[in-house]
Amino acid sequence: MKRVIIGDRREGLLATLETFMRHWGYRVLVSSRPELLLPAIREMCPDLLIIGADLLDDHSSPLYASVAGHLDSHDCPLIVLAAPPATAVSLPHEELATPVDVFALFALLQKHLEKIPRRHLRLSVQLPGLLCRGDSTQLAEVVSLSSQGLFIKTALRMREGEILKVVLPLVGMKKELEIASQVLYCIQPGPDNNYLQGFGLGFVDPDPEHLEILQTFIESRFFGEVADRDPDLDFTADSHLQNRKDRTVLRIVSDTPR
Repeated sequence: MKRVIIGDRREGLLATLETFMRHWGYRVLVSSRPELLLPAIREMCPDLLIIGADLLDDHSSPLYASVAGHLDSHDCPLIVLAAPPATAVSLPHEELATPVDVFALFALLQKHLEKIPRRHLRLSVQLPGLLCRGDSTQLAEVVSLSSQGLFIKTALRMREGEILKVVLPLVGMKKELEIASQVLYCIQPGPDNNYLQGFGLGFVDPDPEHLEILQTFIESRFFGEVADRDPDLDFTADSHLQNRKDRTVLRIVSDTPR
């Protein structure tokens, strides 16, 4: 299990990031207190550091020296949580803007922690879909979805490279999208995959408006998935997250320094 240390003065942001990353299967330690981060970096030997910019603005601080020393002696990337006004951090790093975009967070974690990284946040779903080929249509089941494509279960025979249209109802948003898609790969049924037959489709030049709608849908479903998995947490509006819907989404309330 990959180990991640997160340090920032914003308790709500720490709680949100911790919950997301545990949901994705990472071992996470968070703290808003620099004196607690020092022994954690030394003893935990993290695979990734995520530190607020204001904790690294003093180059003479023990925390700055500890982070710099860990970067020098280990193959460990640093992500800086940046917020205006920007603070210059001289250590090698990548930035994650706050409020945090969950898609940007996912992409950075995949890049730095996974051997075979996914470029896009993908969710398991159970949605009806229509495959449209010329004048014929066939009902199918969408079992995973990202903003750039989907995997669909169907008995329809298709060939790699084929272009067709997918009609996708976004349950809960009262919206339906029709998107041109290309067959990227085929899964043939067999005992090793529980006789699953389906196809991976990539969206072809999706309209920017459709892309935004898809990201809104995926974001909303992801927040709901996290809330269902952690029912004891208090979820309210979170100023630390970018929100594609003008409504209450998710906040994990946390007032006690860690």
